[in-house]
Amino acid sequence: MSKELVQDRVIKYLTENLYVPLDMIDTNVSLSEFAEGMEGEIDVLVNVMDDEGYYAPVMVIQCLDEDTPMEGEALEKHIERLEEIDDVTLSGRVVLTNGDQMMYADWRGEENEEKDLPEYDTMVKEFKEMEEEAKLHEAEHGEDCDCGCHDHEENCKCGCHDHK
Repeated sequence: MSKELVQDRVIKYLTENLYVPLDMIDTNVSLSEFAEGMEGEIDVLVNVMDDEGYYAPVMVIQCLDEDTPMEGEALEKHIERLEEIDDVTLSGRVVLTNGDQMMYADWRGEENEEKDLPEYDTMVKEFKEMEEEAKLHEAEHGEDCDCGCHDHEENCKCGCHDHK
């Protein structure tokens, strides 16, 4: 199965099983849209609409040819690349699939099986909750806050972050 067929299958799964609206799925998105000079593409990107009417990514999916092994050194390289992509998109969910096998990790740092992929309504709900938390945090901690929370330091003492 070619990468394009895997991508088509993923889109079908997203719309039929996770109830993602087709207009919230983008394909072949250039990474340079998120970080200037970054090369490559996101095969499938699931978005939600934020409070200001902008699309915000909540899941990044990279598709591989069916023949591409999802083990060993090849898998590690793909995972490293997905981590780079997640760092610039801030989607919080990444999926790697070759059409037969899938790896999924989310912002909680948990690796999950396919059955654990959340439905679209759940992704929207979690995004809205995180957006609300960010607004509350910003209201409590201005740009000039010296508690260290804007630096994302491990030693932040204000309790506003759950450092792991």
